[in-house]
Amino acid sequence: MKKIFIIFCLVMVAFTGNAQLTKEQQVIQKTFFSFLKFYKNNEKKFNSFKLYKGKGKDNSPPYKVQWAEAEKYFTYLRRSVPYVGEAYIKAERAHFKHSDSCFKADPTEEIAAGFDYDRWAGGQEDISYTIKWYTSPKNKYIVTITGNTALLKIGSELGEGTADKDRSWSIVPFVKGKGIWKMADNIYPADEEDQTLIPQ
Repeated sequence: MKKIFIIFCLVMVAFTGNAQLTKEQQVIQKTFFSFLKFYKNNEKKFNSFKLYKGKGKDNSPPYKVQWAEAEKYFTYLRRSVPYVGEAYIKAERAHFKHSDSCFKADPTEEIAAGFDYDRWAGGQEDISYTIKWYTSPKNKYIVTITGNTALLKIGSELGEGTADKDRSWSIVPFVKGKGIWKMADNIYPADEEDQTLIPQ
């Protein structure tokens, strides 16, 4: 009996991050985790699209978005990435338009705005680190569903015993179409208005 109780406790600890999530909320979380794995396994393909180009010597500034290449990228997303849909492509197009406007506003800028080392997560880390950061069993996951839209909030622990309010919170928007939840944009740090649903 004691052995069964210990096993039960271990199982409960293993599912702490999901304990408060409904089945539908867990589907959203799983979709995000599946996208991360897919992204890691297909990182070379994602990075093969030359989405911007420098007009100067040796690809130096001023930069511009290569829209024909962006359309090829969008086609790849539609055909090959089951975790994203048209809302995601629309968001990507908006990000590229913003980057293009930044390129025009500051033609001498050496860093191509919006196209970091890991453009999807907006960081300088390898995707393996990104996966560990967002899928750690120490994370807190909150999924808020409103009709056919949802927001996955990920609270990453900054150190041992981090209080919920002091975690590093990120968000991933989702949209439901034809009964399937898909990512509607990339992952971003939670801003002030997103903090309202984060435990205090």
